[in-house]
Amino acid sequence: MKLKVSALIGLSFFIIFYTGFQGGRYFLANRIQELGLLLSLGLFVYSALLSALQVRARDLRWNWWFFATLAFIAYTFFLPAWLFSQNANVPVLPSIMASREFLIIFFAPAIYFLYRMGYDLLSIERIFTFALVFLAFNYLFHFVRMDLVSAYFSTDPTIAGLVTFDPWRGYRLKPSSIALFTLSVMALIKLFSSRGALKTMVWLLVVIVVGYIWFLVKARSMAASLILAGLVYVLFFLRKQRLGMFFLSLPVMIMLVVTVTATVAGKLDNASSEGDGVRLKSYSIALDSIAKHPFLGFGQQSGYSKTEQDIFWYKFYSSDLGLIGTAFKYGLIGASLYIFFSVFIIQRLVRTIWLYRRVYGHNHALMVAICVVFIALFINILLNPALVYIPGLTLAAFSIGLTSAWQHKMQQQLTQARHYPPLNSLQGTA
Repeated sequence: MKLKVSALIGLSFFIIFYTGFQGGRYFLANRIQELGLLLSLGLFVYSALLSALQVRARDLRWNWWFFATLAFIAYTFFLPAWLFSQNANVPVLPSIMASREFLIIFFAPAIYFLYRMGYDLLSIERIFTFALVFLAFNYLFHFVRMDLVSAYFSTDPTIAGLVTFDPWRGYRLKPSSIALFTLSVMALIKLFSSRGALKTMVWLLVVIVVGYIWFLVKARSMAASLILAGLVYVLFFLRKQRLGMFFLSLPVMIMLVVTVTATVAGKLDNASSEGDGVRLKSYSIALDSIAKHPFLGFGQQSGYSKTEQDIFWYKFYSSDLGLIGTAFKYGLIGASLYIFFSVFIIQRLVRTIWLYRRVYGHNHALMVAICVVFIALFINILLNPALVYIPGLTLAAFSIGLTSAWQHKMQQQLTQARHYPPLNSLQGTA
């Protein structure tokens, strides 16, 4: 692969990661996100066509990667939009455009196709890591330049939505949470595993920057979920023998997180009985809608036609209702798919990490960090279905593409090792 093409691919991946984790939402009304979606689609088409022409191996599974991706896009991109247009009696095109975030997943098969064409996996990982670090400094830059009070009271909902406020913690600029989660875990792993003074100093600086961002954000429940997820990984996923204990303990952990989060949120927000009534009424509306549209849901709203507030209630937001809100929008089938992919990605990451340790003798820091993040998201699944929004979709797509490529690479190495044992082992049996 020529250097110029490789450099363009690397730049495309960086823009995809930067926009997918919403690094561009602090300026230009997040219009740069459309560039990331376009590049994700472009990499998919480019890699799919060239891999079909260049890779002759039977284990490419080209049809599966290509058509399964198109089928998933069709389900998430078009079906909810059509359902909303039918249920709300509005045009379908605005709701289709509102579902465009799902296009980001096109780069998942692109990672696998590009790897099969000879693109270096470590280069993709370095670009991903650089993007995470860049996003951290990107947050600090915009935190310093923005007037948070003016932004919070802005008449532009896009700008106002960037800042949150409560009496306990004041005005806070919302970070790229999924990216912050991943970088927090990976930076700590790298800090204690890096060899050489320079690398150690670099990762120490990253840890300090990440710690300062956590201090600014003051997201206590988020930090608690991440710490709990780290403990879950160490206790249940570090060894294969402990895996069964995780599923036995999972209901207790979920209830613990729900209880702690609800208690902390109630204290921090100083919630009144009116606020509780809003939440209860919203849940009641969502459950009534699920009863009427159980399998496919009500569909994807659009701000350019009708919104959920126009149809149901001016304080109704399905995005605030966790997994119930997901079932409201995508139906029980969509909620079930959400749970399936949450478990699927975790088990895929865990299996790849175990295989990596078997082949190379040490853990893969980036995959361990991503696995911890997905465990945190799964524990918090009832309250925050992050995988239906573009930051979660970006991390999920990256995880599926990366684990698929690494699994194929390591299986090939194991197969070669069985057919061609080391020379010293042959000498020992002679």
